[in-house]
Amino acid sequence: MFVLNNIDKEKLKEFSTMSIITGILMVLAGTLAIINPLAGSVAFVVFLGAMFISSSIIQGYITFKAHQKSLGAWFKVFLLFVTGVLLLIWPGSGIAAVAILFAAYFFMDAFASFGMALDLKPLKGWGLAALNGLLSLLLGIVMIVGWPFNAPFTVGIIVGISFLMDGFVLIYLGWLAKKGAHD
Repeated sequence: MFVLNNIDKEKLKEFSTMSIITGILMVLAGTLAIINPLAGSVAFVVFLGAMFISSSIIQGYITFKAHQKSLGAWFKVFLLFVTGVLLLIWPGSGIAAVAILFAAYFFMDAFASFGMALDLKPLKGWGLAALNGLLSLLLGIVMIVGWPFNAPFTVGIIVGISFLMDGFVLIYLGWLAKKGAHD
């Protein structure tokens, strides 16, 4: 059974609900990215650019308050800001760069998913986590083999597939947790 005796039933119920909601949102986002991969790629790079700029603002505030004389801290703020702006100005180039980063991400995600599967084994759901790891490994290989020519479409499709699979895993694990919380 998914539930261990020392886990608080109320926390498990809360986890299960949030896991299912997050899973559904990831399935929807993944489906949209698969349907329109170019828009999914551009949306992701624009989101990433906005996150870099937001991070630079937060880091700039922290640096201003705590490390005003630290050249290294201000350099980090500058790099975050410039990277974010470049991603927003040239999303096509950002997509090609992101494709390589995603390949690395998918290889690391495969490693993490295989580790999670081993941690879950022999509990229900471990095979789905292992399948997620295998899918992530294949996605990383696809990204490397077709780069840079297919990056505008593969980024959207592969992110969509990854979100879809991660969403299904979260829904399933949340369902198992919810079932365990009621046992």
